[in-house]
Order: sequence, then structure tokens, then C-alpha cells
Amino acid sequence: MQSRLGIRQPTTSQCTSYALCHSLHYFSQEICIQVGKELAMDQSRIAGVGAVAGGMFVRKSSGLVRTVTTLDTLLYCILQIAIPYVMFNFAVYGLYPGASMELATIIAIVGSVGLGITYALFSSVYPRSGGEYVFLSRTAHPFIGFVVSFVVTFWQMYYTGVNGAFAATIGIAPLFTILGWQTENASLIGVGQFFDSPWGWFLVGAVVIAFFTAQLYVGMRTYFKYQKWVLSLALLGYLIFILTLVLGTVGVFDFKTNLEAISGQGAYQNLIDTASSQGLVLTPRISISSTMAFVIWPAFSFLFAVLSVAFSGEIKNVKRGQLYGIVGANLIAGTLLLLVSYFGRMAIGDAFVKAASFLGAIDPLPYPWLTLLASVLGGNVLLTLIINLAMVLLLVYTIASAFIYATRGAFAWAIDGMAPSKLAEVSERYHTPTYTILLAAVVGLASLALYSFTDYMRIISGIIPFGIAFMIVAFVGMLFPYIKREVYQASPAKIEIAGVPLMTITGFIATLITAFVVYLAFVDDTYAANSTFSMWMIVIVFAVAAIWYFVARWVRSRQGVDMNALYKEIPIE
Repeated sequence: MQSRLGIRQPTTSQCTSYALCHSLHYFSQEICIQVGKELAMDQSRIAGVGAVAGGMFVRKSSGLVRTVTTLDTLLYCILQIAIPYVMFNFAVYGLYPGASMELATIIAIVGSVGLGITYALFSSVYPRSGGEYVFLSRTAHPFIGFVVSFVVTFWQMYYTGVNGAFAATIGIAPLFTILGWQTENASLIGVGQFFDSPWGWFLVGAVVIAFFTAQLYVGMRTYFKYQKWVLSLALLGYLIFILTLVLGTVGVFDFKTNLEAISGQGAYQNLIDTASSQGLVLTPRISISSTMAFVIWPAFSFLFAVLSVAFSGEIKNVKRGQLYGIVGANLIAGTLLLLVSYFGRMAIGDAFVKAASFLGAIDPLPYPWLTLLASVLGGNVLLTLIINLAMVLLLVYTIASAFIYATRGAFAWAIDGMAPSKLAEVSERYHTPTYTILLAAVVGLASLALYSFTDYMRIISGIIPFGIAFMIVAFVGMLFPYIKREVYQASPAKIEIAGVPLMTITGFIATLITAFVVYLAFVDDTYAANSTFSMWMIVIVFAVAAIWYFVARWVRSRQGVDMNALYKEIPIE
């Protein structure tokens, strides 16, 4: 399976993959032609909507309102980090002999905080919805801004659907499976098996996408009200999950005893012995190289916290809301994941975690997820319900976090006239971008269906394009105080340490770490983001973005819009 993470699934034949890639390439050309037609048809409508600065923008105002608090932003960033994905760290731990899970997590946090500060300060300079598109198009070059934004928006739409499958397979399915084992109820086990099937993935994902489509349509205020209460309950459950691991570490709970009560005497040691006999070194010396290689796993949870910049135009605290939200989320989530990493290994047993990871499954339990192991550790139905329901809630709202970003990216292009003007339309009643919400929902459902019912999408990972996008923003942020000196000097981003801009320092750190993580994604076969099909998809998405940019810019120029002047203006609020 894959989330943002590229755990490899059984592949289809290369000829079939290449055929699909060619089909996608043809489809991308048709999309770009259609975009040109749509933009041309928008010409008369644009004139009638009203414009700013000589007709450059397609609206007089964005129509969005600032209703998002700093706390809302922080909770959203925690969702983008996707703290349930710590389970993947445990799932691959045994495949990196000598790696320190905790040290790798700390390195990832340092890089993510650097990236987060850079993004947040950029947001204080350009407090508009659209994220990377706004930053880069106004500081580096419009082409760079559009392509980076298109790539991130596309993959966020893709994961809006695919994350729906993960809510089923690593959230709901383990819940019913372990309840079935603990209560000796075969029906519950059967329910768990259904939710870990293609139809189970699709059903859960489709229901969740439909729910958030409706919720986002009625406004960000409504969404964030629900997010606050749901995430508060989920985080309480997550703390109980950690407490269970702590109690297991100090001997109050005994994982070995509880496991063998389910799977038979000697099951704990048998699994360790089996892994050892197949080549697992249970007590390797700490390896710096393995630890650095392992950084890719926690990094591509933490780095995503920055995507709250998608709705900067809706945040009340323009100057520091993003800074407190992004950095605060990294520190809070980082602390939680470090606690889970350490106490998870201690409570379950480091050797057992490595063996379970190495073998890929625990007999007779079908899921080697840490939540399932913690449920066995706790040994009672109430703890099982609390731990797993907390994970389900977190996974479900992770879908919403990707959904929100996708809607604001496409909306920002449309405001500049770089996408059909329909995408810039906002509900007068709810102040929400109606058509970008529908677009994200449709693409999300399509990706969910392809993931659920074909093998193609299970060998795709968006990690490399995400990493490239983050790296570009970090690099431009590092240079921003010098290439846009007057703007920087007059902005809230003007924070310096010993005369050196903070953006330059954090941008430098983030550039190094994101570049390193992208390199790991290219070379790490365990992570499996480097499959041939994934590489083709990356190239195709970048190519579509580039073609779209030139087609849209040509159409806008034909409409008499001075595009050079447009990109010197901050987008409308």
C-alpha cells in the first residue's frame, strides 16, 4: 500500500504501465486544449465580472473571508502531518538495520521547522490564499509559481481520494479485526476483512469525500468548528494510546502475555526466531547511514505542515498566525511521535518490532500496525475502541486537510485568470469556492476508484514532486530578502539574527534537508517512490503544468491583460 509513503505493492506488467502512461499523456494534451477553449470562452465573462488594476484580476475581491484562527491553523497543520502515519515507521523499522527511529525523527523535525518558518514568513508577506503559487509567482517567476502550485494541488487532490482508502485499511479494518480476536467474534473479523478490501476502501473513501464536500461548501467556519472538537477528542485518544505504551514499558501491561493468549504459547519468541533465521540482525550497532536513510519516513509526515498556507487569505492573524500554527504543530506532533517511537519499541519489544517489520506480518494477526499491537498490549475492549477510534478520526480528517489545500490552489489560479473563471466563483451565502470544491471532490473520487479497483495507482507516490516543490520554496525563501529587498524590509518577515535574515537561515536548512529527502526518494527501493510508473507520472504532471501555463498565459495576453504587470501585483483579498 501507499499513503504519501511509497511502500511498494505487487506491480503489473511494464507494458501495461507504459500503455497507461501514454494514455495519460494523451489525456493531458486534451486537458490543455480544453483549458485554452475554456479560458477563451471566459473572455467576455471576465469583462463583466469586474477587475482590479486595469482588468488584470477576474474579480474585484476574492470573496473569501478571514474566519480562521491561529488554533484552527495549528490543528489543521497537525492533520497535514498525519500523526497516524507513525505506524509506517514501525512497519519498515526492521528494514533499516541500525537505524535510530528517534534520531531520524528529530532530524526530520529540524528540517520541517526550518521549512515551516520559511513558509510562514512568506505567508506574512503575501497573506493570500493559494500558497506556493502566490509566493513564487511574485518573487521568482510566474512559470515556477504556477508549475509548483499545479503539481502540489494535483497531488493533494490525488491523496484526497487515496487517503480515504487508508482510513479503511489502517484505521477501520484493524479496529474490527482486533475486536473480533478479543471477543472471539468471527463476524467482527469478517467486517475487518471487508474494510481491507477494494470495496471497503472505496465505500469509506467515498462517504468521507461526500461528507467533506458538503462541510467545506457551507464554509470554513463550520469546518473548523467540527475540526476543533473532533481533533480534541482524537488527540485525547492519542494520548491514551501513548499512556498505554508507557504502562507497557513499566510492566503494568504485558504484550507478550496478551499476544500469546490470542495466538498461542511461544508466538512472541517464534516470530523473533523466524525473522532471525531469515537474516534479520536483531541487535545491530547504531548506524548513522541507516538512521539518515530512515529520515525519509518521518520527514514526509512533518514537511506537510506547511500546506496551511493554502488558506492564508482566510486567517485572522495575518502576521503570525501561520508561524505559530506551523511551528507549533511541528513541535506538538514531534513530541507525540517521539514518545510513540520510544515507548512503542520498549512496550512491544525492540526485537519483536524489528521482526514483525522484517517479516511483514504477524501470524495469526494480519496487520502489523502499531495501533493493533497497542490494542493487544492493553488487553481490553475499551482501550481497543479508544485507541483505534482516535486513529480513525485522525485519518478521516487527514483527508479533509488535503481536500482544503486542493480547493485553494485552483482558486488562486482562477483569480489571476490562469484557469477557467468558474473556478473563481464563490458562494455568496457561504463565501466558499463552489466549483473548486466540486473539482477536488471529483478528482479525489477518481483517484480513490483507480486505487481501489486497479493496481496502477498502488505503485504511485507523490513524494518526489512534493519534495521538489518544498525544496524550491525553501531555496527561493532563502534568497527572498536579497532579491526582493524593498518588499522584505517593509514586511513582517523582517526578522534577523546577527544581521542575517531568519528566512535565509531557515531557508538554507530546509533546502538542504528537503534536497536530501528527495535524493532518498529517488534511491530508496524500500520506500518505493522510484518505480518506473511513478517516474512517468511525475514527468507527465510537470509537463501538463508547463503546457497549461503557456496556454493560459497566451489566452490572457490575447484578452489584452498585461501579464507582467499582473504578477507584480499582490492578488486581491
